[in-house]
Amino acid sequence: MTGTAYNVPTPLTIRQDGYPEIRMTAHYDTKPFHPFAPYYSWRVNFWNHEHTAAWEVQQVHHRLFLSNTTAEVQRFEIHYGYNYFLFGRAWVARGFMLHASGGVVAPNPASEIRGKFLNTSDPGALDVSYRVSGVGAALSISRRLMILRHVGAVADGGILGGRAWVPVRDGHATVPNLGFHGHVGLSVAF
Repeated sequence: MTGTAYNVPTPLTIRQDGYPEIRMTAHYDTKPFHPFAPYYSWRVNFWNHEHTAAWEVQQVHHRLFLSNTTAEVQRFEIHYGYNYFLFGRAWVARGFMLHASGGVVAPNPASEIRGKFLNTSDPGALDVSYRVSGVGAALSISRRLMILRHVGAVADGGILGGRAWVPVRDGHATVPNLGFHGHVGLSVAF
């Protein structure tokens, strides 16, 4: 599925060795269709014999770009993914699928804080990779319209929330996120 999200403004706390703590209300853009690593999601359901309930796994490759940068926080992005890896349950009610899940967040940040780079194109930048460093949960509702016997279109909307701890050069940041997400895509049933 592809989609986008509206991110609710949330607190952002940045700690760097030798500097005072930065606390601000973060406003994030998602930029879902940026050509490098666009926003996406997938879900696999394992339905019971009656097709009324399922266990499911889901991944959401969410993207965060701080839009209210400051003189100290020149760049703060998690565009390589504020990745949710979720496990949960789904139920069918009146033709809709209801989903509730929880799991971990594996972000990969890029930043420039007080002129110090992390995961950027700057040759002296410290590079980090994906790592599990948070928790998340989701509640959503979806509707599927079958096009062929085993192929359908799906629309999905919900709320996702998480809290992750990410590195910055010489420190770390606490990055909670709360967003309203919408997805559209294809469904394949076996």
